[in-house]
Amino acid sequence: MERLTKANVQEKIRGPVFSVMTPFIPKTDAIDYPALERFLMRIHEAGGRVFYVMAYNSRYSQMTFEEIRNLNAFVCRFVKACNPEHLVIVADPPHCSTRVTSEFAEHALKNGADMISLIVRERFYSEEQIYRHFELVAKAVPIPLLIHEMPFLNGYGGPQVNWPVSLLDRLADMESVLAIKEDAKDDAYSLEVIRAIRDRVSIIISGGDQSQWIRFVDEGCQAWLIGIGVFDPRLSVRFYREWQAGNREFCHRLIQDVEKPFFEEGVKKFGWHLTIKAALEALGVMSRHDRMPLMPLHSEEAKQISTLMQRLPIDLYV
Repeated sequence: MERLTKANVQEKIRGPVFSVMTPFIPKTDAIDYPALERFLMRIHEAGGRVFYVMAYNSRYSQMTFEEIRNLNAFVCRFVKACNPEHLVIVADPPHCSTRVTSEFAEHALKNGADMISLIVRERFYSEEQIYRHFELVAKAVPIPLLIHEMPFLNGYGGPQVNWPVSLLDRLADMESVLAIKEDAKDDAYSLEVIRAIRDRVSIIISGGDQSQWIRFVDEGCQAWLIGIGVFDPRLSVRFYREWQAGNREFCHRLIQDVEKPFFEEGVKKFGWHLTIKAALEALGVMSRHDRMPLMPLHSEEAKQISTLMQRLPIDLYV
């Protein structure tokens, strides 16, 4: 694949971005690589192009550093074997030093990743602290960087704090910083961020699926992190195709008939992580099992999600 640059990234990362769920074998807790292959193949066959292995959906917090490296390498190899033009984004661990982040960036580059997503879960004290972190990684490894922007833990105590927009503006000027996963889940703040950096990076909005993206697409938000596309990637690919064709009526009907019920009746009741794993199990993609301390839905709760999945009119929209 052509190397990502400031000049081409907004065309390369556009539309649905497919987050990678990590399946586990219930009896052993081991990563279920055959199930992961099935999951990745569904995205490829649906027409997905951008694959994102990430801190939370991909369950990094339940893994050792070695397991994260193995997972990142596996996804890179498998996806690139499906199509060398597919784009693969991997990530660093949620909690680690800058030196370790640089080591993960080097590993990602050697294994064929197109970009690495940097999440900073250390407590926030100053803009210089975070800028320097990205600067050191950029100097150490020549791989494009994605900012995983979500509220910081506050170094001075009190509630979490959003990334200063002035910090994001500085980072967007950095040659290696090409994209951002905007994950604040605060519309006013998201709009401020998009307007500040939309000219230099590709922006992936998160936390509300297609409904969230259409609020900001006209403001320059190029992409969104898929929601219902996790359980059926064809939905996200079709949605984007119809949106590009100007078929707004189809897009709004898909949101009303599939996305809204899934979030209202599933996610709001049980939470995103547990609901999506139960949905994937209901469709025979992977087990809902997760490593402790993340407990899956109980059988009766999982049955509710299975019933919901049977009721959703998915076939009408793929």
